[in-house]
Formats: sequence, structure tokens, C-alpha cells
Amino acid sequence: MQYFLSILLMFLSATLAACAGTPERPARATAGPVIKAVPKTVVKPPPQTEVTLSPLLTHAPPVASNENPPALQNNAVQPAVPGNAHVALLLPLKSPAFGAAADVVRQGFMAGASVQSGALPVIVYPSSSESEDIVATYRQATQAGASIVVGPLTRSGVSALAASVQVNVPTLALNQPEQNMAFPAQLYVFGLAADLEARQMAHVAYDEGNRRAAVIASDNMLSKRIQQAFSEEWAILGGTFRQLIFNGNNSTDVRDELARLDPEAVFLAMDSRDARILKPFLDQELPTYATSQIYAGSSSLQKYHDLNGVQFIDMPWLLQPDHIAVMVYPRPQIPLAADMERLYALGIDAWRLALQLRSTAPGVPFSLDGVTGRLTLDVRTHQIGREGARAEFSNGEALLLAQ
Repeated sequence: MQYFLSILLMFLSATLAACAGTPERPARATAGPVIKAVPKTVVKPPPQTEVTLSPLLTHAPPVASNENPPALQNNAVQPAVPGNAHVALLLPLKSPAFGAAADVVRQGFMAGASVQSGALPVIVYPSSSESEDIVATYRQATQAGASIVVGPLTRSGVSALAASVQVNVPTLALNQPEQNMAFPAQLYVFGLAADLEARQMAHVAYDEGNRRAAVIASDNMLSKRIQQAFSEEWAILGGTFRQLIFNGNNSTDVRDELARLDPEAVFLAMDSRDARILKPFLDQELPTYATSQIYAGSSSLQKYHDLNGVQFIDMPWLLQPDHIAVMVYPRPQIPLAADMERLYALGIDAWRLALQLRSTAPGVPFSLDGVTGRLTLDVRTHQIGREGARAEFSNGEALLLAQ
């Protein structure tokens, strides 16, 4: 399941075209503020309290029943009325591949709305994952009176919308475009791209005094994307690095190469499965860093003893259930895998950002403590930066590091 969800997130943060496609390199994100090193004081978070999500009405245009995700079929359906101001939520709910993930984002969005209601109603606009359909559905929403749009969710959809001439209301896209491109004046970008976590971790590792890094990736597209993001940010900071590939069977070769390179730090651009295989072959005293890809959540049946000492970045939703910006929001009725929980949290923060964009004058930066991290608008790039929480594996558990 974790492998499938990692592949799903790869598509959501890379390309959502055919599985065999090769993604473009991501648009270069501006480096965020340097993250100051802090003492590695660990605080074990209390157990997460499950809060029942009360039923929420979601108004959506009719969708063919064989394309509807199961969770959407019981929702009340009310077509949009032209001229009625509303918040439009544009998601690929009709996509066989991504409908289930999109519906989790929808649930999180409505959970956010249930806690912090806005002045406008929410109307959900289901689309497929095809770019043409996404742009057409966006046009339908704005013509029906949407005063702010949240979506698209797919990377190809964001690219298509950014390249169109349709963006005429504030719009919060939930992914990065496929390539570096100019954004329309009212288009803003927010998402969970793992390469942004890699850039943040590069600052953490550098601020802890490391200058020579070995950056090890698994042999897949997502891992190589994360590896490249860390390497680029590390070079900007002034560090040197060597990139290595772990194929699942060359642990001793990687160990021997690290002994020859003698790095001061290691960055693991891989998921928990591969990291568990490789980590026992590494020098246990060598500072080791990773992204949220390495963490399957506290509900995982497996403990993380093989990963003791690894620092990583994840969102407060998973690491800080007692955070003031987290505990007020209901959790899903049915427990979700960690990667789906992250999409649910994305939905919550998407609602909060929509409210913030609607109440903030254009060109004025803002920041807020979100359930996915500290969120900051860069008005120059139209990017919503996300600074996650730091944690470290100790005695088989993920312990929050003092910020």
C-alpha cells in the first residue's frame, strides 16, 4: 500500500500523464529562508485523538455513476447557478486513477470549511485528469459565478490552466506546473512536492555544520527528483556532494563507496522500504537526513528501529497532533494510510489558504501555521512555501525535534 501511495504522490508532484512518461524537470523554486539549526531536543507527541467527521454537504454537478468515487455518490448534488458567487473546488474526481485521492482532498477541504466557515458556499466541480476537461471545467466554474477557484490537483492540469487565458479570479492550484512558466496574475501554487522538503532538509543539514554530502536515491523517478532537488539546494548553499544510486541489491557497493568518499552527511532520497534495507550498511554515527517519504505514520505496524538516528521532515498533521493549528480539525472517520492523511491535510490547508487569498489584497504577502506546515506566500513567484516539522527516529519511533 505504501509503495502504491508513493507512486501516487509521485504523479501528483511530478506528471500525471501515462505511467511510462518521463517528467519534465520541475520549475526552479526559490530557496526559502535559511532554517537555523536548533538543539536536537526531542519531544514525543501524544497519541492522536480520532475525531469523527460529521457528514458534510458537497454540492456538485451530476457525474455518471460509474465514474463517481464511492465517497461522492451519497453527497447531495446541486448544479451551479450562473451568477451565484461561490468557492469552486476543482478536482479529478472522475479520474479512475486519481479519483480516490482527489476525494480525500475534498474531504479535508470540507473538514476545514466545517471549522472555519466562509462567507461563500462551496461547490465541487468534478473533472477527469485530461487537461482539456480541466480547463473546460474551470471555465464552467467561473461562468457559474465562482469568485475563487481551488484546483486543479494534477501537474498537467496546472500547466494547462496556467497556459490558458481562463484565469480571471483568484485561483489556488494544488500542484506545481510541469515546467518553468509565467503564471497568470491571479494564479497561486500550493502543494506537497517532496522536492521542496528536500530543499528544506538541505538547509537543516548545512546549518548543522556539514559541507560534504552523499545523496543516495532509489532507482525510480520520484527518488531521483528528490535527489536532484537536495543536490541543487546544497550546491547553492556552498556544499559539495556526490550522487549515488541504490538499486535494492547493492548495499555493500554503496557502503564501500561511502567509505571512499568520506562524506560528513548522507541524504536518503528514498522511501521507508529501501531506507530500511540500506541504513544498516551505513556508518551509524554519520548524520543522515531524509524527507517524509521515509515515514509511514505512527499507525504503521512496523517500528522504525532500522532507521534510528535519521532526521526527516513531515507535516504537523502527522507529527504534532497537539499543535494548535492541528487539533481543531476533525480527522477522517476511517483511518487512512499516511500518504492519504497528507492529502486530507492538504485539503484542510487549501481551504484556509482560499480564505486568506480572498481576504488579502493582491501583492500582499502573508503566512499562517497550517496543518501541513508553516505556509508563506511569496508574492513574486506566486508560490505558497511550506516549511514542515522536523523529527528523528529514536527507539523505533518518530520523535519531534524542538523547532
